[in-house]
Amino acid sequence: MATGSITSLGIGSGLDLQDIIDQLKGVDESRITAKQKKQTKLQTQVDAYNTVNAKLFSIKSDALNLSLASNFLGNRVSISNEDILSATVGDGYDASSYSLEVSQKAQRNSWASTAAAGKTDALFNEPGSGISDTDTTAVTILGAGVALTDEVTLSADTLVGAGSTIASGSTLSAGTVLTTDIINNSGTTIVAGTTLSVDTVIQGDTLLQEDMTLRSGSILEADSMSPPLSIYYGADGDQKQIDINLDPGMSFEKIIDAINNSADNTDGDGNQMLTASIASNDNGEYYVRLSPTSGGNTEDSQISVSGFDWVAADTTVGITQGDRTMYLTVAPGTTYQGMAKLINDAEDNPGITAAIINNGDTDNPYQLTLIADKAGEKARITLSNFDELTEVNGAGGQSLNAEFTVDGISYSRQSNSRIDDVIDGVTFELKSVGETTLDIEVSHDTVREDLLSMIKGFNDLVSYITGTGADSSNTESETEEDADNPFESSSSARRIVAQLKSLLTKNIDLDSAYTSLIDLGLDIAKDGTISIDEDTLDEAITNDPDALRTLFLGDEDKKITGIADVINDALSEMVSSTGIASTEIDEAEAKIDRLDQDIYNETARLTKKYEIMSAEFRRLDTYINQLNSEAALLTSLFDSFSTSGDD
Repeated sequence: MATGSITSLGIGSGLDLQDIIDQLKGVDESRITAKQKKQTKLQTQVDAYNTVNAKLFSIKSDALNLSLASNFLGNRVSISNEDILSATVGDGYDASSYSLEVSQKAQRNSWASTAAAGKTDALFNEPGSGISDTDTTAVTILGAGVALTDEVTLSADTLVGAGSTIASGSTLSAGTVLTTDIINNSGTTIVAGTTLSVDTVIQGDTLLQEDMTLRSGSILEADSMSPPLSIYYGADGDQKQIDINLDPGMSFEKIIDAINNSADNTDGDGNQMLTASIASNDNGEYYVRLSPTSGGNTEDSQISVSGFDWVAADTTVGITQGDRTMYLTVAPGTTYQGMAKLINDAEDNPGITAAIINNGDTDNPYQLTLIADKAGEKARITLSNFDELTEVNGAGGQSLNAEFTVDGISYSRQSNSRIDDVIDGVTFELKSVGETTLDIEVSHDTVREDLLSMIKGFNDLVSYITGTGADSSNTESETEEDADNPFESSSSARRIVAQLKSLLTKNIDLDSAYTSLIDLGLDIAKDGTISIDEDTLDEAITNDPDALRTLFLGDEDKKITGIADVINDALSEMVSSTGIASTEIDEAEAKIDRLDQDIYNETARLTKKYEIMSAEFRRLDTYINQLNSEAALLTSLFDSFSTSGDD
C-alpha cells in the first residue's frame, strides 16, 4: 500500500531530499509487503483446503451410495432373441426367468376404397339425370314394373312424351282402358314382355310427364299427378320430413324455390334447415343438390331422398373411433383426394389418417385408405353411411390387439410398447412374432461403479495433498517460492492422508470371505499410490455377492457396521465444521483478517509518519534555501569589498 511521495522536495535547497524520503519509505513498506505475501500464502492454503473438502464430499457421496441397501438390489434383463422384444427392469427384484411367445403384434385398423384411375376421380358419384338444360321440364321418376291399378283412366289427349319407357315386366291390370288420342312420340318404347290386360281402365286427371321413366316397384295411384318429392332431414330416428308437390312442367328453378321456401324446411326457431341448388356433373347434366344450410358435419345434418334421379343430397359420413365420432358432410362429386383432405383437416378427427395410395395397378392404381393412428381394439374404426370403403386390417372381427403368452398364460394388450403390467418390474416392447426367453439378473454394476469412483476419489485427494496430482498447486509457470506445496509442512494435511489410508484398509469383524477392501483388490503402494485390481473385484462380485453386500452394509442382527457406513461416518466428521480442513480454513482466514488489520494500521502509521516528515523536509528545504540566499549575498558583499580595495 503506497504511503505518498513529495514531488517538489529539494528544489529550494538543491539537495536530493526526495531520494532520501523514498529510501526511508521503502524500508518501512517492506514490512507491509511481507505481510501481504503472508496473506497470499494463507489464501492459497484456504483455497487448497476448500479443494480438499470438495474432494472429501465427493468421496463421501460414493460411500453413502455404497451404504444403501437398494444399490445391492440392482437388476438387468437378458433376452435370448432381441428381435422378438426389448425390455427394461427396475431394481430390487430376485433373479427369475420367463418364456414368451408373441403370436401377433398390435395392429392398426385400416380401411380402403375401391381402386380408381385417378386421384381426382369422384368417390361420391353425381347423378346422371339426362337433363342438359335447367329450363327443361323436370322429370318425375317411377320404377320399372309400374302397376296401374284397377279403374285408373288415362284421359283423351294425354301425351306420353318422347323417350318415355314402359319397362319389361310392367303389367297393366285387368279392367284398364286405354282411351283414344294417346300419342306415342318418336322414341317411345313399350318393351317386350309388357302385358296389356283386357278391360284395363286408366282414369282421368293422371298426367305422365315428358321423359318419364317407369321402373320396377312403383305404383301409380288413381287420380294422381306425379308423386311428391319427399326429403328427410336429421339423425336416424329423429328425421323431419319435407314434402314438395311437383306440379306438371316444373323447371329446376321452380323446384329449388319450392324446396328453399317450404314451410316444412325450417327448424323450431324458424331457421332454414337445408338448401337446394342447381349443380351439374362432368357430363354437363344438371341435377338438384340438397345440402345442410348450417354447413353440416353433425349427426343431425343427414339428408335422404329417393325415387328421383335428378335429386342428390350431400352425404353425412360418420367415422367413429372409441367413444368419439367425426361427422363429415360430403358433396356429390367429392374426389378421392378431396375426401382425404376433409378427413385429415377435420378439427374433431379422433385419431385417423387418410391417404391416397398407389397400389401399382396399371389401370386403377389409386385407393383412399383410412388408418388408425394408434394400434389396438380401442382405436378400431367404424363407419356409417360410408359404403365406399371396406375394412382391411381387422376385417371380419380379427383382433387388433397384441397377443402373446408368458409362461403359457395368454395376454392381450392394446399396444406393442410400454407393457409394464405382466411381469413385475419389467417393461417390454414387442418387436416381432416368435419365441424368446427373458431373464432378470441381479446386477452389481452400480456397486462396482460407486466403489471404483470412491477409490479414484481417494487417490485423487491423496495425490492432490502430496502434490503429485494433475490438479495440485504446483505449476511450471510459478516461481520457486510460489510453487511451494501449501501442504508441504502441514501436519494437518498429513493427518488427512493418514486417516484416509486407515479407512481404506480398515478391517470389519465379519465371518466372511471379505472383511476389508484389500480383499477386493485394493492396494496402497509405498509411494502412496492407491489402486484396485478390477479382476479381483469382479471375481468377488461374481463368486460371492452376499459376502460383498455384508462387507459394505454390515450385519444388523449382529450389530456390525459395514465398511461403507464406517467410511461415510468418518468423512462426515472430516467435512464438518470441526473437521481438519475446516479448522485449517478457519485459522488461516483468522490470520488473514489479522494481517488485514495490521496492514491497515501500518499503512496509516506510515502515511502519518511521512506526512510529518515531508513537512519537516519542506521547512528544512526552505531554511537551507534562505541560508543559501544569505551566503550568496555575503559572497557578493565580500567580492565587492575586495574589488574596492584593489582600486
